[in-house]
Amino acid sequence: MDQTDKNTMTGRVIREYECRNCGHTDWEDDGVALWKVLHDAREEDEAEAAAQAATNAAPEAAAPVPNPQTSLWQRLAGLLRGKC
Repeated sequence: MDQTDKNTMTGRVIREYECRNCGHTDWEDDGVALWKVLHDAREEDEAEAAAQAATNAAPEAAAPVPNPQTSLWQRLAGLLRGKC
């Protein structure tokens, strides 16, 4: 039997064979195509990278920064009242 066709368009390796003597044809499913495995692995890696980036990019709650004008005013008022 000779291989007459190999199809991986569906994501599976399908090979077709034909006998030269009698013309009998048969096909064989060899499993998942290599390109499909690589494509799926790449999609999984990209999804994991996006999830990791979203986790890292999440803003953390920043510590409140005191307003310097208010602090200065409070110090000045304290000096005028004689508390400092």
